[in-house]
Order: sequence, then structure tokens, then C-alpha cells
Amino acid sequence: MTESPTDAVGAFGSRVSSVAKADIRPGQTGELTGNVERLEKAIDESS
Repeated sequence: MTESPTDAVGAFGSRVSSVAKADIRPGQTGELTGNVERLEKAIDESS
């Protein structure tokens, strides 16, 4: 999940920092998609 982007950014410098966060909750599905949809809606409403 992070190797390809890290390698791509590494082409522009000698040091790359990467942080990944996973909030896994039993019984919950579609949370990441919901976050993206809410963010896109907020951006549309602010422009």
C-alpha cells in the first residue's frame, strides 16, 4: 500500500517519511468511502 508511493517520492530526495493509520472497527464498512464523499461535498460547498 505504501511502497510504490514511497519509491516515487524517493526519486526527489534522499529521505522519505511515511505514516499510515488504520482505524478498523468490526461491523463498519464503507467508512473510507464515506470520508472521501463528505470531504468532496465540503469542498464543493465552499467553492
